[in-house]
Amino acid sequence: MSDSKSTGRGPRAVIEQEPEWAHADERAAEREAGDHASSKSFQDATIGFFTGVGRRAWRYADAHPHTVLYGCIGLVLAVLILWLGLWDTIVIAIFVGVGAAMGQVRDGDGGIYRFFNRLFGGRR
Repeated sequence: MSDSKSTGRGPRAVIEQEPEWAHADERAAEREAGDHASSKSFQDATIGFFTGVGRRAWRYADAHPHTVLYGCIGLVLAVLILWLGLWDTIVIAIFVGVGAAMGQVRDGDGGIYRFFNRLFGGRR
């Protein structure tokens, strides 16, 4: 078997192209801006992308504050459980709860203290 007789049946390189209409808005903006659009760097475009993502994220957080809050709490708990283990995370959560209850009592609120007092104090 010589190499000259082998037919290359390997994968072919394919160049994917987006349809012509995909960049119509960008070209119109470039024509309106003139020379300024051609001087736009990759860094400027990237920063603009992340700025837009940040704006959308804050808009979502403003519209759904509890979803974001509890999602962040779940993320922190998951990281703590994976990093420290289940029992260490439970001990930390207990200490945080006791500290928050003590802080509420000192502030004059005592909502957590009253909750546990009703839960374990019995009904009179």
